[in-house]
Amino acid sequence: MRYLLMHTGAPDLSGAWDDEAWASLTSWVDEAIRSGVSIEGGPLGLDTDATTVKVRDRRLLVTDGPYAETKEQVAGYDVIECASREEAVRWAGRHPHSWMGAVEVRTLVGDAPVAHLPEPGAGKTRYMMLVCTDPGVDPLEFATMEPVGPWVAEMDGRGVRLFGSELEPPSAARTVRVREKQAIVTDGPFAETKEQVAGFDVLECADLDEAIEVAAKHPMARVGIMELRPFRPFGED
Repeated sequence: MRYLLMHTGAPDLSGAWDDEAWASLTSWVDEAIRSGVSIEGGPLGLDTDATTVKVRDRRLLVTDGPYAETKEQVAGYDVIECASREEAVRWAGRHPHSWMGAVEVRTLVGDAPVAHLPEPGAGKTRYMMLVCTDPGVDPLEFATMEPVGPWVAEMDGRGVRLFGSELEPPSAARTVRVREKQAIVTDGPFAETKEQVAGFDVLECADLDEAIEVAAKHPMARVGIMELRPFRPFGED
């Protein structure tokens, strides 16, 4: 099975990453790649770098900031392949981010092919697009939502979508925190919010304007919330 590890923490968590933490992260990544568990991953910009996109009554609504007001925000991700969720939880507990923040483990839905992503194209910016639910929308509207397949086909054809997947419901998530060398595993997502991540896509666009245009075309933009988060270089505070 394939799993998404969402690394979360307070917005000011970057200052906690000392040389020992970075060395531990490098060791984790090397071991995950060597063992064949790691498929893809990367750090994301801070929540202040996020852009939220919604379409309501055919109006495009773009705001700065993350999809939900929480003390903890998504800071990075890894897609791993393990024999079981228990194994994925063990890998999450060994990730340095679990020491200072938390790691949410979510199962990917479907069997879309996953491959290591190439280096970003010249002049391109890579974004994580989190596909989130909106508690303010009548659940009946989800029943009339257009299928996502045509959007996937169009964006794959344009070369702006590199990879993505629907996720199992937040109720099936496991959140891992390590405190005083003791792993604490809880059921559910990392934050208790009405909005929750339902899927994700990795995009590569010419600029934020194109990323917004791509997000706004997603069927979920009409009934949910799309958060765009730029990637940042590995090792950058």
